[in-house]
Amino acid sequence: KNIEFIIFIRKLAHDRDFDRSYPELTNTIETRAHTSQAVTALLIITTMTSTSIPVIDISPLVNLTANPTHTNTTPNGARNVALRIAEACQTVGFFAITNHGVDPAVVNDAWSASRDFFALNSSIKSTVSMTEDYPYGYENYESLGIHRARNDGDHSNNSKDVLCVGEKYLTTNATSSTTTQKLAPDSKETFSIGPINPLKSQMPPRRFPPLASPSFSQHLSKYFEVMEKLARILFRGLALALQLEDPDWFLREGVFDDGHQCALRILNYPLLELDLAEMEINNVDLQRDPIIRAGAHTDYGAFTILKSGGPGLQLRLSRDSSEMEKCGEWINVPHLPDAFIINLGDLMQRWTNDRWKSTLHRVVAVFDEAQDEDTMTTTAASTTTKATTDEREKKKVYQSMQRQSIAFFVNMNGDAKIVPFDTCVDEDHPSTYEEILASKYLIQRHAQSMGQTAK
Repeated sequence: KNIEFIIFIRKLAHDRDFDRSYPELTNTIETRAHTSQAVTALLIITTMTSTSIPVIDISPLVNLTANPTHTNTTPNGARNVALRIAEACQTVGFFAITNHGVDPAVVNDAWSASRDFFALNSSIKSTVSMTEDYPYGYENYESLGIHRARNDGDHSNNSKDVLCVGEKYLTTNATSSTTTQKLAPDSKETFSIGPINPLKSQMPPRRFPPLASPSFSQHLSKYFEVMEKLARILFRGLALALQLEDPDWFLREGVFDDGHQCALRILNYPLLELDLAEMEINNVDLQRDPIIRAGAHTDYGAFTILKSGGPGLQLRLSRDSSEMEKCGEWINVPHLPDAFIINLGDLMQRWTNDRWKSTLHRVVAVFDEAQDEDTMTTTAASTTTKATTDEREKKKVYQSMQRQSIAFFVNMNGDAKIVPFDTCVDEDHPSTYEEILASKYLIQRHAQSMGQTAK
């Protein structure tokens, strides 16, 4: 795979002197690459040295949408993309897309609007909050994930992962040798909006904080609109990958039309600082027990389109993945600035009779590389009164970068009937799921995640 990407970079960078050793090669490319594609491809090379996710150029699907064929044939380029999507969905459940046709200005505007919103006072942000009656708005106390309990002396593979609410930081019980995770919320804040058509989608109308900038609603609404279009492009690729009779199968009336229940969520992971002395006292090993910023979970819907602002996203491969030796490890998803990350949701796994995978994933705090104690960043503890340097207590800290992301959750129409596709059912793989409405399934999954029983 690395060789294939090297050839790709050569075409992009037009490097005539290419017969060099690998480090020199990457150096040459870094200095001569003048396009964002070349830089992205170079990042792909450096991240593909270990298990990673497929990176798929979907320009043939974009062209297919822009110039739909009026015959029963589909261009070979689109079918080749579909084959790669099918392989990714069966093995990893994640893939990155490039050449997707999304205007960078739309992304940048939504990004800036999100950053400005999260910089506002909490009293302003929380004027539109998530409630039982309104599943969108501002939220800063969501708790999802895996809670781990382990004896300090037991670093074997015998420790258990127990699904529960919350996973964040390690503390030591003074009366025992057991180290546990606090049941604490994920270290992030979010704001969400739903579909534009409340009547047809049967979802509440959008609400925005009245004291937020007017551009906040404008830029988020535009981003939502663009993601809708991208979702339709990807649905054509999924239909081809599933060998359905029509590339527009998912886009039929009542399946995914203007009555869909998609949601857009902007996320902010604030700067984190860890006191080195406290880490040593509590025997904190960030490699063994990373700080969780979004607990381990799967998404509920069809699939998710993620725009990531930096590293930190991790996935755990399915047990029946071809790379069995990696199935129990958390794998870093590479940050590719010009790409979107696509991951399948639970509904799509059910729809495909478990052929495709909804993969467990989480976000961890990414800290600066470990430094020698002499060069560790030093910060002064804050004081309530003006004080001299001598009066301030200095401490050495690890810092985790602030991280933003924007997730677009692709959900079907609420009345869409979800029953395993015929192409995913045969004698060796009989259907294991009964028909269910998409909205009922989402309600059930949400209730399960909260430890409740759906009515």
